[in-house]
Amino acid sequence: MEYGLTEKGFVAKPLHVILEEERAAYRNTFGEDIDLSNDSIDGAYVGNQAIKLAQLWEQLEGLWAAGDVDSARGIYLDRLAALVSVQRQRASGTSVYAALWGEPGTSVSAGHMTRLASGEIFRLTRSVVIDPGSLLGFAFRVTEAVGGATYSFQLGDIVISHTADGDDDEETIQAALASRIDDTAYSVEDGGEDGVTVHSREGFRPFSLALTDPRMEIVSLGSFGVYEAETPGPIFVSVGALNSIVTNVNGLDSVVNYATGITGRNVESDTELRLALGARQRQATSNEMAIQNAIQAINGVHFARVYSNRAMSPSNGRPPKSFEAVVVGGDDQEIAEVIFEVGPAGIEAFGNIKREVPDSEGFAWEIGFSRPVNRYVWIRVEYARNPEEELPIDVISAIRDNIIAWSQTGINVGVDLIFQRMFKPVYLVPGIGYATISVAATDDLTPPPIGAYESANIVIGETEIAVMDGSRIIVQERAE
Repeated sequence: MEYGLTEKGFVAKPLHVILEEERAAYRNTFGEDIDLSNDSIDGAYVGNQAIKLAQLWEQLEGLWAAGDVDSARGIYLDRLAALVSVQRQRASGTSVYAALWGEPGTSVSAGHMTRLASGEIFRLTRSVVIDPGSLLGFAFRVTEAVGGATYSFQLGDIVISHTADGDDDEETIQAALASRIDDTAYSVEDGGEDGVTVHSREGFRPFSLALTDPRMEIVSLGSFGVYEAETPGPIFVSVGALNSIVTNVNGLDSVVNYATGITGRNVESDTELRLALGARQRQATSNEMAIQNAIQAINGVHFARVYSNRAMSPSNGRPPKSFEAVVVGGDDQEIAEVIFEVGPAGIEAFGNIKREVPDSEGFAWEIGFSRPVNRYVWIRVEYARNPEEELPIDVISAIRDNIIAWSQTGINVGVDLIFQRMFKPVYLVPGIGYATISVAATDDLTPPPIGAYESANIVIGETEIAVMDGSRIIVQERAE
């Protein structure tokens, strides 16, 4: 048998072969009649030497394996991946877009802590000053009613206004203004003398407010901030779950999230890295895969995919000779700077987010990339009992929670929603004998009509993502 480096790879010499060779060499030197049994001094010495040599062979085999992608582990696999410009994805904490509600002018420093009911701590990634420039919510009140006067404020690009009648009081004017706010984009709650509270339904795209009318006052502002889990890993945060303040700040009343958190991940395992090498490796520096790899290396990025249109005519909504990076997580400006650094010259970086990046001579270039567009999923589950099992009291909540938990791994950008896969989390609830599932999808938070629900897959575009929330899952027992 051939050992060492062979045409078939490295073959380590086993201990029993080494032992026989050492015994033969020992007898050749000291005589054939020498006692090399395991109980003899000479035999024990030869055995110990054979073990040491076997360990050296094992080290050589490990060194050989460290150069093979299929067997390398840890840092050695990282080094092999680096040869094709691929980096292991680092562990990342769950990111949550939240509204910091409080008095205008209040400053909340980076590192401010909040927590979930389950105890996980989240820290504010950047300092926030509560002001009207970047909001997820606000509350206002009409303080004086004047007949014939026009009351107005600007919400983003839209002016909200109402001209008061002579018999209108403050609360009537408030209600009129509230009725003119787009309730598909904003949640509006008229609290009468306590004022009107407005917040983003999406919960992750900040807006601005301009309110200068002296007959109205701002009661409270909910400024946009990003919290990240102190502990990396896949921590799921549902809407409204991040609402407990750990570090008190004067002027800060509450923190709440109106959108599901962007779930973090553990460090990429050796197996995951091996499987991803073929898809993520790059040889050039400006092709789609190279740009994608560079974006994925940005801290806080959870997903990146790059699409291109190399034709001279528009395709899939992209201009001629352009590319579009679809990104989840990460800082907008940092993403734009990386795209500018690694992207090809003369090709448009297209997307629904635009940022200016200066070059080495100070000239500004507009760089585009995209954040996924939400496709809001609505689900109806009807179930029948299994008479042989006991149905839990909280069966409705259990079904909802199981579907949401499944969605954390079953949904991603550009991935169609296969409705049949949701049967598994439903049937995990004990006592379910039969279930039907129908789904619908909308571009906003307006509930779909009953006729829109179908037992069919939902097609998700390349720049879209299916978004689930327990409030949009209806669970009811099937009528007998």
